[in-house]
Amino acid sequence: MPVKYEQENNITYVVIENELCLPDSEYEQRMIEKNSIAGLLSMQVRRINNKIFYFYDITSRQTLSKVFAYSCVKWDDFVMVISELENAAKSVDEYMLGLDSLIISPEYIYLDSVRKRLEFIYFPGKCKEFSDINIEQEIKKLFDYLLERFDHDDKEHLMAVYEIYQRVIQNGYKVCAMTELLENFDTNNITGQGLNNTDQCNNEKNCDSSDFKNIIPDIIPPEIIEDETEEKNMKAIRAVNVVKILSALLFVAFIIKSFIPSILPVKINSTVSFIAAAVSALVYIALDKLPGELFAELKRRSVSQKYSPDKQEDVIHSEAEASADSFGKCLNDDKTGEFFTENEMEHTVLLSDYLRSMQKKEQQMRLIYDGEDETAENIYVDKLPYVIGSMGERCNHVVSSRLVSHIHMCILKIEDDYYIEDMNSTNGTWVNGKRIMSNERSCVRNGDEVIIATLPYKVEIT
Repeated sequence: MPVKYEQENNITYVVIENELCLPDSEYEQRMIEKNSIAGLLSMQVRRINNKIFYFYDITSRQTLSKVFAYSCVKWDDFVMVISELENAAKSVDEYMLGLDSLIISPEYIYLDSVRKRLEFIYFPGKCKEFSDINIEQEIKKLFDYLLERFDHDDKEHLMAVYEIYQRVIQNGYKVCAMTELLENFDTNNITGQGLNNTDQCNNEKNCDSSDFKNIIPDIIPPEIIEDETEEKNMKAIRAVNVVKILSALLFVAFIIKSFIPSILPVKINSTVSFIAAAVSALVYIALDKLPGELFAELKRRSVSQKYSPDKQEDVIHSEAEASADSFGKCLNDDKTGEFFTENEMEHTVLLSDYLRSMQKKEQQMRLIYDGEDETAENIYVDKLPYVIGSMGERCNHVVSSRLVSHIHMCILKIEDDYYIEDMNSTNGTWVNGKRIMSNERSCVRNGDEVIIATLPYKVEIT
């Protein structure tokens, strides 16, 4: 969906153009613009150059995709999404709006971190980007995303998440009664802290736990793998061999008849015998030259295989172990006491280069405070990505300032470069005097100036 962001007087808007105006869109536009509908982002309709644009106020809100890009989905997050989705669907139905125009995608669902509420974009009418999408398909995609990002260390609730997911993919729910999915589970007994959790989820540790494969329930439908194998058609091969043998016998018989007519009792002219022998020889040669593909046939087979998240990992480990065994065998197989050959030494040099490269000192990044506030602290980036803001529950570093947003900015590394991304902050983030647009990234170098709201810092990369 083509969207852009605009800021006016510290208000951030996500702007979407209505390229296809349908008759019912005017009614929906008025309903969304004139009413404060629970669960939906407030919207303004603006006409610019004879085009209609929808301006949605997303000030100090974060998309689910941003929130869970740096942390896992907890059980209470999961429950909140289900509850808020039901509330939004009820509101849409109450105002007699179409549910299919409710955009349900992690990239366009916004979290109000202050009120702990979700708000959705309602796109009046139908546009071509959503013409083939209905709300049931979007809900399935949303639950695919939540399942993928769920904290697999929370084994107490992981089974419940899979059971709910199973009902969703089988359409065993009503959009306006989503909380019925939770009726068999105790939503008050929440062990995970979710949106109030002070520990950031490490993607390699928590989200992809090695114990995950031991707790996958049997309710997950097995994967059907189809395979095609090429098999020889033995009946056709035997028939061709029989014809070849007959052709060879006829060739021998007709050749003998051509040169010794009296040896066979059958009366055939010598010329006819010679022609028949030639035809037999040609038939034999033609059959002998037939390609083998003509006698092969593809057979399709289907294999039912249970889901295994560590399947690829097991393959990698097996290959690594095989390589290690092979390498160890080479080292231990020195029975003659001879030195390595020149080719073998080349591998040793490459391994040494690799070990030296691994021993290189990892780059460290710091934001050194460059202002007059004595209470302000330097920011030491000890993990990536690194979230900075005033909300301790969601940030790696807390800046105690009323001007700093709850989730203000994020530092991340792409290849060898560091980037600063503004997380839709109210008072903005500046790099070398230029404000970064909402959800925009800016590459920073050693010595660059960064301003978080009003607090100046200098980048130090060593």
